Amino acid sequence: MADEKPNPETVDKIIDKIVTKVNAEQSDYIAEEIAKAFVDGVTQAEKELKKASSTLQSATEEELSRQQKSAIQQLSAEHFGYIAEFNAAVGEQLKREARNLLQQEKGYSEVKKEILQYTDDVFGGKETVMIDRVGQTRNIIKVGKDGALREVEKTITRPYHSSVTDYADMLSRTSTHSAWERGRASEYQRQGFGRWQFVGPIDERSRPDHVAILGNVYEYGTEQSDYALRLLDEPNCRHRAVVYFEDEELDTPGDFFEQQKEQAGLKWDEEKDEWAFV
Repeated sequence: MADEKPNPETVDKIIDKIVTKVNAEQSDYIAEEIAKAFVDGVTQAEKELKKASSTLQSATEEELSRQQKSAIQQLSAEHFGYIAEFNAAVGEQLKREARNLLQQEKGYSEVKKEILQYTDDVFGGKETVMIDRVGQTRNIIKVGKDGALREVEKTITRPYHSSVTDYADMLSRTSTHSAWERGRASEYQRQGFGRWQFVGPIDERSRPDHVAILGNVYEYGTEQSDYALRLLDEPNCRHRAVVYFEDEELDTPGDFFEQQKEQAGLKWDEEKDEWAFV
């Protein structure tokens, strides 16, 4: 009886507890990192504006903290949703592996050892985790030939594969970048600047859609601005939103970005109805 194997339901409950514990730990960590990145973004915006303007507005700590708290809560919930979905997939994969092992002619001690080893391999990044949402839909931002942005519904056609370590690394970079940009944007607006410019690198890692709108200027609070800001939240995005001063000496001219796009071979693909590098 000492080597009697547990039933699958018992193992499932154990794995669910593990995932719940991991979610709780990561929730606190994400909130802390996003808060730090947001404040860093505010600080960076202040430094940028001080170099260009001597008429900065002041705000009370209460006003600033209330603004930060709202933005941080929104960002934390959004990015925690991503990690929670991934953790749920991790849990389901552990359950499948445990069921397979329990069906084999092995004693409990051996099965337990293999389950623990597989769990270590998954959380250590040695095993790939799959999120299968094929057939489901998600909303994405698409840039049209005329540069206008719109929200479209896209059907997922293939599963997503990643190790725990790779996914955590990607989400960490993405959430930090997103929070940093939101912090900067909040400070720009608090200082009375109503427009911003989409800027950043053009290289082999750049998305064609993002490159297509480099140099574009948007007004905060408009639909096109909201769509463009959402592009900055996409995984591993390196582009930025910088304040637009309406000053030729301070703003990067649009011609500069158009030359960069041409040199990079950015073209509109009529057949695929999207931007691409030729």
